[in-house]
Amino acid sequence: MPVVIGITIALLALMFVANRKLVKADPLAKPEGLVLLCLMVVEMIDDMVEDIVSPKYVEHMGPYIGSIALYILTANYVGLLGLDNPTRNFSCTLALAFCSWVLIQYADITSSGLKNYIHGFFEPIAPFVIPNIFSTLSPMVSMSLRLFGNILSGSIIMSLVYSFTGFLTKAILPFAEGLDIFGPILAPALHAYFDIFSGAIQMYIFIMLTMVFTGVKIPDEAK
Repeated sequence: MPVVIGITIALLALMFVANRKLVKADPLAKPEGLVLLCLMVVEMIDDMVEDIVSPKYVEHMGPYIGSIALYILTANYVGLLGLDNPTRNFSCTLALAFCSWVLIQYADITSSGLKNYIHGFFEPIAPFVIPNIFSTLSPMVSMSLRLFGNILSGSIIMSLVYSFTGFLTKAILPFAEGLDIFGPILAPALHAYFDIFSGAIQMYIFIMLTMVFTGVKIPDEAK
């Protein structure tokens, strides 16, 4: 919980600083530094939402996608600082997936209407209401388990690696109690994959699934 609160405070502070920089920036001057980075990220997110979901949803969905991407990426990377990854906790990934699920349902209701949304649970016939409900809930479950499982598995593998290298060091150097000479050799490459690369990939998959599931719910004529 302290890590989650710390990440939230840090990101809010970053957004506050970025907002101040953007407000004070000269619109006619060449952007640089934090302003340039913010513009690049916003443009990239908006282009993704426009291509995958709909141009009509860029203004409202873009900020959510950008915010949740930044949060998940930060949560995945704090493990490099020796802190517990919040995304190793299923309650955290479930909460993130629930937010995306609500967005998906909202897009479905606003594009097709509440009456058609409810009627969809009883198609093609009324007895299908139970499997249709599970089908509606499945994206939330799959997205939360995917993020949780991948981050947790990476942490478990790294723990096993450190345990093995510690055991190997003790077997070779019995007098070196508590010393691990092989861990620092193997760990950087493995951390680069499981923490940096995999953390970024899992963030990307999460936001992509959010946009894809949302785009599927919007009829072509509503786009």
